[in-house]
Amino acid sequence: MIRTVIIDDEEKSRKLLRNLLAEYCKNIEVVEMADSVKSGIEAIRQAKPDLVFLDIVMPNANGFELLDKIGEVNFELIFTTAYNHYAIRAIRVCALDYLLKPIDVEELQVSVARAQQRISAKKDQNIDERLNAFISNLKSIEKQPQKIGIPTQHGVKFYSINKIYFCKAEGNYTTVYLEGKKKIELVCKTLKEFDELLTEFNFIRTHRSYLVNLDHIKEYHRSHGSEGDGEGGCLVAANNLKIPVSRDKWKLVLERIGRPF
Repeated sequence: MIRTVIIDDEEKSRKLLRNLLAEYCKNIEVVEMADSVKSGIEAIRQAKPDLVFLDIVMPNANGFELLDKIGEVNFELIFTTAYNHYAIRAIRVCALDYLLKPIDVEELQVSVARAQQRISAKKDQNIDERLNAFISNLKSIEKQPQKIGIPTQHGVKFYSINKIYFCKAEGNYTTVYLEGKKKIELVCKTLKEFDELLTEFNFIRTHRSYLVNLDHIKEYHRSHGSEGDGEGGCLVAANNLKIPVSRDKWKLVLERIGRPF
């Protein structure tokens, strides 16, 4: 069983989540519930949970302040919130989990399954690294997050977003190309998921299999027929690798690269 603590200032929300877990996540044992940052810290220290559901917005202090005060984090964490606010972006790019209220049963089951996998496989040794990156991104949210957590076959690694040149789909996995010609093999995310995370950071889909950081593009070739070209031509990255442009994307690509970066 996964020992679990629920921290939420609303009694109704705590009880509802506990009931959903009891009915739909049989591997969860709720050992403590708390209604504030102070009581949440006490509950965590006494119960030593494997998993904590943490409400972001609470009176007097928020969930992020609890993490700052708790010290070492040796449990898996799922944020809960009724607000789809700015913090969600920082949470997502750091490969942390969150649930929007009212909580959807299927999303709850998926989040719990991910947490269980990390706990069982003991791959979450870098939870502190993920939280540190999250807090750093949260502080710099006006300037946009600096790092992204990328889940690989060996855990989660962090890379600066501005070091990513482009991403290439490999079925349900993705290869991420970094500055130079370095690449991360078989990232455990689809290209669609990367698109959702990175599109606001000047990335663009040029092809069904490619997502490109326009900050690192030096040329666009309209002609096609050469190796690496798509039916809409190709882009050339700063590392001289060619990225194909599909026929239905070339007008959008021209529009985007014509804007000031």
